[in-house]
Amino acid sequence: MDVPPLVIVVRHAQSEHHVRGLTGGWTDTPLTPLGHEQARRLAARLRAELGDGPIRLYTSDLIRARETAEHLAAAFGAEPIADERLREHNNGEAADLTLAEARARWPDVFGVAWPIDFRPFPGAETGREFYARAGAFLDGLPAEGPPPLLVTHGNTLITLVARWLRLTPEALEPIGFSAHPTGITVLVRDRFGARVVERLNDVAHLAGMEGWVGLGELLH
Repeated sequence: MDVPPLVIVVRHAQSEHHVRGLTGGWTDTPLTPLGHEQARRLAARLRAELGDGPIRLYTSDLIRARETAEHLAAAFGAEPIADERLREHNNGEAADLTLAEARARWPDVFGVAWPIDFRPFPGAETGREFYARAGAFLDGLPAEGPPPLLVTHGNTLITLVARWLRLTPEALEPIGFSAHPTGITVLVRDRFGARVVERLNDVAHLAGMEGWVGLGELLH
């Protein structure tokens, strides 16, 4: 299957659910003031790296992603295209609950790895269903044209990287990686046609900001 030679994937900036103790998933909250500043820095950095060339800007239709995409749209003069396939993992009835409420209702779900066919909450997606949904978006990207820039969510980003590398859904059960707010991931086809992860969760544009996670912070 032909894919674009360059795909840029970014996670949305800090959202209200991060600071209000809410579940993520399909809980639909806007960016915080810090999140807007993160998104501005993200947009400035990508504009500086990509120059004046055009992009194709796609975004999850959830508010936190759309508001992040608005900063990118202003920087690039691009119209964001919202697509629900780029949403975070559907958490069903846990959406809009606080983490404390969700833990009280489904205590056995938290603190454990989820098998790929496990449905953690009523109405939620399994990991396999999530992989199929997000993967279908990536598979459907036209190979020709300006580079696509995708604004999505942490778990969706992980799933897109797995699909890019042709990992099976089962391969996601024991692995993962960090996806910080506005982290930049770059997927490329190299000169041999191989699918390569060129950059993963790059947040250098956030250095010095509140919430910055440097190597020193990882040691503590």
